Amino acid sequence: MINPDIKLKNLFHAGDGRIPPYLAGREQAKKNFQDCVDLLMQNSPADQNMIIYGPRGNGKTALLRYLQEATLKAAGDKLEILWVTPSEFKDLAQLVGLIVANNQSLFKKALNLFEHMIDDITASANIGVASVQTGLNRSKEMLALKDLLWEKCRKKPFILIVDEAHTLHPEIGQVLLNASQSVRAEKCPFFLVLAGTPDLQTVLHQSSATFWDKSSVFPISRLSVNDAQKALAIPLESCQVECAEEVSMEVTGHAHCYPYFIQIWGSCIASHLVKTGSREATMETLSKVEGEAIAKCSTIYIHRYDELNRMGLVPLANDIGGTFLENDNLPIPIHELEDTVRLSLQKLGEPATHETIQENMQKLMHIGYIWKISVPNETTKGVPLLCYEPGIPSLMKFVRGQRRSKAEMNVFLERFQNRTGN
Repeated sequence: MINPDIKLKNLFHAGDGRIPPYLAGREQAKKNFQDCVDLLMQNSPADQNMIIYGPRGNGKTALLRYLQEATLKAAGDKLEILWVTPSEFKDLAQLVGLIVANNQSLFKKALNLFEHMIDDITASANIGVASVQTGLNRSKEMLALKDLLWEKCRKKPFILIVDEAHTLHPEIGQVLLNASQSVRAEKCPFFLVLAGTPDLQTVLHQSSATFWDKSSVFPISRLSVNDAQKALAIPLESCQVECAEEVSMEVTGHAHCYPYFIQIWGSCIASHLVKTGSREATMETLSKVEGEAIAKCSTIYIHRYDELNRMGLVPLANDIGGTFLENDNLPIPIHELEDTVRLSLQKLGEPATHETIQENMQKLMHIGYIWKISVPNETTKGVPLLCYEPGIPSLMKFVRGQRRSKAEMNVFLERFQNRTGN
């Protein structure tokens, strides 16, 4: 039997991709995945591919691990799941090798198919028609992959999960998506899941598989207030810790419903309870761990700020943070935030074209500084209004806090020196 203190101390896992002790929210994504698994178990294809994307720290990998483990626990060896990342394969042939690795006859067939394609490319290059042959060869790759998937799925239904898919080469993405559409149209029990940062949308657009947005698409961002509270309270309660509602509310406010921060606060609270032997998480508990939790969260601010600085985005991020601050961190319509970006670029003496505005906003989405959402709009008869919201409001506050005047910094340093006695 596990020592209760050991379980409590190791209850929360911040930032390592493991499944949290309670996976809060994401109900639509969970249901969609399970619906597709149910179809596979009837030897039918998934209705659609599944696309999951969102800023780092919002639990995409943890969600995938949860779905994988829950499926394998329920289905046993009646289906197969393969989890890969693009770092494991440099080309389609290597991806195919991973897919068929546990089937010797399929592996030999794959070697033969892709060896012939490599020979075709070499021959066409020697006679100066490589550019014409490339498109034809990609079609051959799709047909070869389709053939191999069909044979693999005859044995048992197959789920392919590609995590970190925003690093997938667009040409591989094109072949993979086309093959998936083709075999599912022919009733092959196959299910493709792609997950990554918001850059995944760009990769899928570049893949020229224009139907990708007809997949089941799930943007993953911060939790709702209710789900964020559950993510803290339910795990603690599973260890016989009474968590006051005001504590979960306060932590949710500090963490801004950001899953990674919820795990940090939970870990600090749990460690303190183990140390004191208490089984009550109170506001006094919170006051004891507040400094440690904020310091750990601040490492993320520093990393993201350094990233913004390397990308030359700090002045723009500062202006956007100011716009959200004036709006009480509420969602801002897309065109209004684009105006902020335009004025900021002009102030910096940089081109403020439609392309540069979109490019900068995409970079800010990539690191989770801003996030696109749709907001119900009663004035347009239910048609949602596309808006941006802060990825992490406290990160914007941190960025703006670095832009202090010389006079402000002198006051700050004087107070710091007085406090430390230096």
